[in-house]
Amino acid sequence: MSELLLIEQRWGRNDDAPWVVEGGRRVAGQEHNRRLAAVGAGLLRHGGVRRDAADADDALLERVLSALHDPDYLRTLRGVRSAEPVLLQGLAAPGIEPDIPVSAGLVAAAHESVRTAITAAQRLLAGERYTYALGRPPGHHAGPAWFGGYCYLNTSAAAARTLSEGGLRPVGILDLDLHYPNGTSVIVAPWPEVRLHSLHAWPVPHAPTSEVLPRTERERLVEFRAAPALGEYLEALAASLDELTDTCAALVLSLGYDTLRGDPHGSWTFAPEDYAEIGRLVADSGLPVCVVQEGGYALAELAACSHAFVRGLLDGGER
Repeated sequence: MSELLLIEQRWGRNDDAPWVVEGGRRVAGQEHNRRLAAVGAGLLRHGGVRRDAADADDALLERVLSALHDPDYLRTLRGVRSAEPVLLQGLAAPGIEPDIPVSAGLVAAAHESVRTAITAAQRLLAGERYTYALGRPPGHHAGPAWFGGYCYLNTSAAAARTLSEGGLRPVGILDLDLHYPNGTSVIVAPWPEVRLHSLHAWPVPHAPTSEVLPRTERERLVEFRAAPALGEYLEALAASLDELTDTCAALVLSLGYDTLRGDPHGSWTFAPEDYAEIGRLVADSGLPVCVVQEGGYALAELAACSHAFVRGLLDGGER
């Protein structure tokens, strides 16, 4: 039986690190911890899932972050001392109004989320076939010098950089969140060893409509102007996976569950069971896969989604 190694964030489970903040106020009930717990519980229901803690060392964390983000941006984030959420002007993506505040706890949690992604990539380099970086906050809207869309530091780019520096390249990043990964796109554009594919809703939130996309010939975008039927989506996913399988040695899967029906930040109609088909197609690629958690806000359904995905990945979708 195939196995998946779940890498859990070592900080933030019991600490006051608010993630989702709406209207300048923290969402009540330690929402970020409940999301981690729900996704993890769904994964661990499968007997092929083992767990480990993020343990990438501080020196590697700093080196990878310096390759992703501008030094002034990193210094500004680390200089946030407020325990309460504050809105920082000038740190939104170009052409976008600031949409989320930041606090000292969020900055600390974002660093640990990147550590989790780096650790998952390291385990892939050590011979694991499948790893899953379960960390919050997510990262794919975080660019070289901006944050937005609940993302502060770019986790998927950190995983891709770790794999590439470890010799497992070219690397494909496949983003299956509802939203376009504008931060990831800008960060990896100068990296010839990385290909980025994204299946997402149109119009694109968190990116100015004046932007010319895709940014490079190594970026492939599939844009759905209405909620796609599952078959349409899976056909597009299979085409992307075929291309990445032909050109890449490993895959970073930026996985969002905000394509689920009823997601409070989404508009699509997938059922939890549909993620089993996504997992099955990813497994069929034959590539080593480092999953990095992105969005997903329907807390009551997250365990069912993650369990269906891992069942598809490890068992081909069998119940």
